[in-house]
Amino acid sequence: MSSLEEEGYIKTTTHNYISRKATIDGAKQVEIKGRSILHEGVHVRGDLQVVRIGRYCEIGTSTTIEPPVNALQNSKHVPVVIGSHTHIGANCEIRSSAIGSMVWIGDNVKIGSRCVIKDNCFIEAGVILGNDTVIPPFTRISVQNPTMYQELPPSMAVQMQEISLDRYSEFKQDQRLRQ
Repeated sequence: MSSLEEEGYIKTTTHNYISRKATIDGAKQVEIKGRSILHEGVHVRGDLQVVRIGRYCEIGTSTTIEPPVNALQNSKHVPVVIGSHTHIGANCEIRSSAIGSMVWIGDNVKIGSRCVIKDNCFIEAGVILGNDTVIPPFTRISVQNPTMYQELPPSMAVQMQEISLDRYSEFKQDQRLRQ
């Protein structure tokens, strides 16, 4: 066993880093594209329906990703798709059906069933989104006034991509130093 694995992360063939203390139920239905990080306590419910996670995603500690129940057929669940270059903070409950690319979700966020968050959005820490909410692209949602949206500049796309690449590189470097 390498020291990387002893420290608590498994590196996959697609360069994902998965914490040994993360739980992935129904792993055959969970697809992680590559170069993503799942931290300690993350729980992905692939046993309920397919979960797809893009490249350069980071999912914070103690976050749960659970496919939402289909509104028309309560016994079935809807697949979850998370785009590339997306950050999901610690202690989040995610039950959305889609989260776009280059999205930042802060800590302690609760996203209700079947929510759709389009590309290039920023959800501040502590925000609670109700079921079936749709967030348009380039939108910032704050905890002070979650019903009031703030439009983000087009540069948000580039900034989020750079942040996700930097965070992955820093994490990878930190893991190398621990070996």
